Amino acid sequence: MVISRFLGCALAAAALVGCGEPDPIIETHYGAYEGDAYPDRRPEIVVPEGGMGVVTDSRSDTLSLIALATGERFGVYPVGRDPVTLDGPHHVAVDAPGNALYVALSYPVLAGAIGPHATHGSSAMAGYVQKLALDDMRVLGQVRVEPNPGDIVISEDGSRVVVSHYDLKRVLDNPGDIEAARSSLAVIDADAVLPSGSAAPRLIPVCMAAHGIVLSRPDAARAYVACYGEDVLAIVDLTDPDAEVKRVPVGPSPRIADPTYGPYAAVMSPDQKTIAVSNIETRDVRFFDVASETFDESRTIPVIGAPYFVAWTPDGSRIYLPTQVPDAIALIGVAPGDDDIVSRELSGECFRPHLADLDEEHGLFLVCEGDQTETPGRVLRLDPETLETRSDAEVGLYPDAFARVAAGAR
Repeated sequence: MVISRFLGCALAAAALVGCGEPDPIIETHYGAYEGDAYPDRRPEIVVPEGGMGVVTDSRSDTLSLIALATGERFGVYPVGRDPVTLDGPHHVAVDAPGNALYVALSYPVLAGAIGPHATHGSSAMAGYVQKLALDDMRVLGQVRVEPNPGDIVISEDGSRVVVSHYDLKRVLDNPGDIEAARSSLAVIDADAVLPSGSAAPRLIPVCMAAHGIVLSRPDAARAYVACYGEDVLAIVDLTDPDAEVKRVPVGPSPRIADPTYGPYAAVMSPDQKTIAVSNIETRDVRFFDVASETFDESRTIPVIGAPYFVAWTPDGSRIYLPTQVPDAIALIGVAPGDDDIVSRELSGECFRPHLADLDEEHGLFLVCEGDQTETPGRVLRLDPETLETRSDAEVGLYPDAFARVAAGAR
C-alpha cells in the first residue's frame, strides 16, 4: 500500500510537470571568434644589433642563436619532426628576405657507425628539409629527401634550395655498383615547401657520399659538389635535367669507394673564380679554377690535421683553415709561393673545429663540435688577424653549421 501510494504521487507529479508551460527558448548569438585557438607561444626572435648566427646542434635537436657583436648565445629553439627520435639537424641555409631558414634533418645512427662523420652518413631513414620562420622558428613546411642529407645551400634569390646526401650506407650496401652507390642532389623549389604538403624535390644522381656544395652566383645555374666517396668535385647543371654530371678528379690517383683524398668541404672565393676543396684523407686543401674546370696543382696546401670548412678573406688572398687532430686554426695565403701564415693550436679550448665563418665587422666565428655525445660544443669569436679569442659561447651537442642573419633582415 505504501509503495502504491508513492508511485501514484510520483505519476501525478510527473503529469503536472508534463502539462505545464514549456521552458522558454533563449536565443544567444555569438560573433566570429577573433582569437587564436592554438596560440603560438614561441618567443619572438629579435635579431640583435650587429646580426646573429644560427648554429645547428645536431645531437640536441636545437638551433642556437649567437649575437655577432658579442659572440654570446642569446636563444635556443627546438627543431625536428619527432619529439622522441633524434632528428639530427645538420646544416642550415638562411633566406633572410623571405623570413625563413631551411634545416636538413639527418636522423643519425649513434651506434656502429664508421668513417669520418659517419653518424651523419649511416642512417636508413629518409631525411627531411624543414622550412622555419625566422621570427620564431615555427614550421612553415617540410619536404622529404633521401637518407643522410649533408650540406644545404640556397640561391641568392631564395627560390632554389639544394641538398646533398652524405650517404655512406648506400656506398657500403652497393659494392661494385657505382650507379646504385651514388647519392643524389635534391633540388627544391622554395615556393613549393608548404604546410599543406610540399612538392617532391627533383633528384639528380651525382656521386658517392656527396657533401659540401657551392652554387654559382648569382644565377645558381651550377652546383659544385665535394664527393668524398669518389675523390672528385662534381659539376651539376641545375637548369637542364638531361645534362650529364661532370666529375673532375681532385688529384691524380682517385679511388672509388675507398678514397685517396676524401673531398668533404667546398667553399667558393668572394670573386667566384676559385673553390677551396678540403680533403680529409690526404689532409690538404686544393683549389679548383671555375673557368677552366681544373685543379691548380701549384696551389695545394698540405696541413697536419684534417681540414674542414674554410672561410676566405674578403680579397680572396687568404683562407681561415680549421683542422682536427690536432685541433687548430690557421690563416694561410693561397697564392703560389705565399708562405705567410698565422696559426693557433686550440687544444683545451675548441675540441674538433669544424667550420670557420668570417664576419668582417665582428670577427671570425669558429664552430667546435665537442666530443659529439656528452660535452656541449662551442662557438668561438676570434680576432681575424691574431686569431686570439674575443668571446666563447657554449651551445648544444655536436654543432657543425653556422649561418649569419644581418640585423634588420626581417
